[in-house]
Amino acid sequence: MPSPEGAAAQILDDRPMLGVATLVAALAILPGMDAIAKLLAGHLPILEIVWARYLVYALFLLPLALSRHGLALFRPARPLLQLLRGGLMAFSALMFFSAVARTPLADAMAVFFVYPLLILLASSVILGETIGGLRWAMVILGFIGAALVTHPGMEGMSWGVIFALASGTSYAAAMMVTRELAAHDAPLVTAAISALLGAAVFSFLLPFVWSMPASSDWPLMALMGAIAAVGHFLIIRAHRMATASQLAPYGYTEIVAAILFGFLVFADMPARVVWLGIAMIMASGVAASWSNGRLDGEGG
Repeated sequence: MPSPEGAAAQILDDRPMLGVATLVAALAILPGMDAIAKLLAGHLPILEIVWARYLVYALFLLPLALSRHGLALFRPARPLLQLLRGGLMAFSALMFFSAVARTPLADAMAVFFVYPLLILLASSVILGETIGGLRWAMVILGFIGAALVTHPGMEGMSWGVIFALASGTSYAAAMMVTRELAAHDAPLVTAAISALLGAAVFSFLLPFVWSMPASSDWPLMALMGAIAAVGHFLIIRAHRMATASQLAPYGYTEIVAAILFGFLVFADMPARVVWLGIAMIMASGVAASWSNGRLDGEGG
């Protein structure tokens, strides 16, 4: 585990507001990938969908990574951590696509959003970052909003909920590893290694579940991988400009994007209580933005 001293040195480009904007941009497009996965899950195996996502993701990133870093791409400074991050991200993707196949997109996303609270807890306990009381309150407010979003469509602990919870937990761990890697390897290196690892693992498993996609499925698979490539590269960039605790409150904006995609693609109209949850999520992000500078200076 990284030490508090190491965590403090990981911000290589200390521009927290730009980091927040970069993260929000990534989270605005990533639910589009999830919506495509939900469409494909109606007639294709989940593992095959995740394989397509990772294959296109790798093909998208590898030429760019090689042109910028050459063969040094395959000699990362922290290879074991790179493998750990790649494995965590691959497992998170598999679990989340399994979740959206069984539950509405917004419900799965809301359960997935256990991860910002886990990141904040790990940032404080493991990395030794100072977490202001108001920032904690804003994240909790966002969590309550997420609960309001997911409540209307959830009755009991379904497999979809369990898969989404597993995905969020794995993703939180991956983000903490990403923070450690940010001080050692370029974001493009980290993104490309994770993409290659996921593509290799799922390609090995693919023959056991293969089902021939329809001709109309291939463009959707390609778009899914392209969204993954752009979105996760932006996430890595964001973690080079802001601390995990600064970024955590803004992760809830992905739920808003998920609801929008759910409405546009699946005609899911949120109930009134869902809109209340959206308002609380947005309020948590705005208040955290206003308080970031004060909390950093006051230490709590």
